[in-house]
Amino acid sequence: MRKDEGAEQEPRPVSMKEWVSRGSQVLMGNVTREELVFRKGRGSWLYTVEGDAYLDFLGGVAIHVLGHCHPKVTVAVQKQAQRLLHTSNLYYHQPQILLAEFLVRETFADRVFFANSGTEVVEAAIKLARRFGAASGRYDLLGLEGSFHGRTLGALSLTGQKKIREGIGPIPEGFSWAPYNDFEGVLAKVTERTAAIFVEPVLGEGGVIPADPVFLKKLRTFTRDRQILLVFDEIQTGIGRTGSLFAYQDLDVVPDVLLSAKALGGGLPLGALLTTEELSTFLPPGSHGSTFGGNPLSCAAGLAVLETLYEEGYLPSGGARMSSVLWEELATLARRHPEWLLSVRGRGMMIGLVLPGQASEVKARFLEVGVLVNAASSEVIRILPPVNLSIEEIEFFIERADRVFSSMGRPSGGVK
Repeated sequence: MRKDEGAEQEPRPVSMKEWVSRGSQVLMGNVTREELVFRKGRGSWLYTVEGDAYLDFLGGVAIHVLGHCHPKVTVAVQKQAQRLLHTSNLYYHQPQILLAEFLVRETFADRVFFANSGTEVVEAAIKLARRFGAASGRYDLLGLEGSFHGRTLGALSLTGQKKIREGIGPIPEGFSWAPYNDFEGVLAKVTERTAAIFVEPVLGEGGVIPADPVFLKKLRTFTRDRQILLVFDEIQTGIGRTGSLFAYQDLDVVPDVLLSAKALGGGLPLGALLTTEELSTFLPPGSHGSTFGGNPLSCAAGLAVLETLYEEGYLPSGGARMSSVLWEELATLARRHPEWLLSVRGRGMMIGLVLPGQASEVKARFLEVGVLVNAASSEVIRILPPVNLSIEEIEFFIERADRVFSSMGRPSGGVK
């Protein structure tokens, strides 16, 4: 295992095993954790309390688009922490205004609402959509099968995965789901009470499946003609992850409402709902809010992330350079291991490695060779590296992936 060459020389009387034991005694078990305890991150690397280094190709689940502790983001957070942490949203503060201005300038939107997370801006969008449809008696919301929008009750009810909804009792009225990438299937689910359709431009938790651009364009035309809101959940695809600031900008399909979070805060909790001037009126004073949403610290971090992406040339399209190198290397890897790597799909630095099964075992093998990835399903390994990935880090990943697939033997049950 690679060691942390820059580790501080300080006493560490508590081993990783002891930390895991202590954590398992006090933390709830609703999350399955690897037996790893990290103490610092730099760029594409995470370091354990014992100094072992792991190449992080999961990035906090699409959070670290610039890697861990990017200097410009870290300095911005340090300065803001010394200046102002919280005021409440009863007042204005500079970081929030500057970040909102940046998002309005670079997107279709006129107005921004800030919250703490992706699931919270989904809840805000649910409320906006229902208030939009209220005058005409429309309150039904249509999600897509395989989607994931969060774990609060409203966001979970919109999520198109039965396993996510199990065990919570009856979901609220007015939610349904249509097949992903199936325009006729969507038409069959739309009723006279449908107020909005929610779409992920790339299914994340659903297996890293990109939306067909033709499907999205048909959906846009249909929803505009029927006065149904089209909401893009770009919580995972946004902030340079797929090549542009947001995926819609490469798809030539402009939604009515766009939801952002994850990478937006650079590691701090931050979500944003972006929409037009007209639609913003459906969340009037008193209709929605957030105590900590858009606080000075998170907004300062978010502004630093966006400014850095543009200043260092990763946006509007520079980040595609390294992703194209990675995709080329993955294509070569697939030719070496066709029995395991059936295909590669996704957009930019949001990539799914499609397997014939055994994704959990493959993920465990990656962990053994010092690489963090995620099993999005039993047949898909999801990787979410930063856009400022180096050639050396790509080579490291490909070498370790080659080692993993070489160690796996033949897939159980044969190739599908």
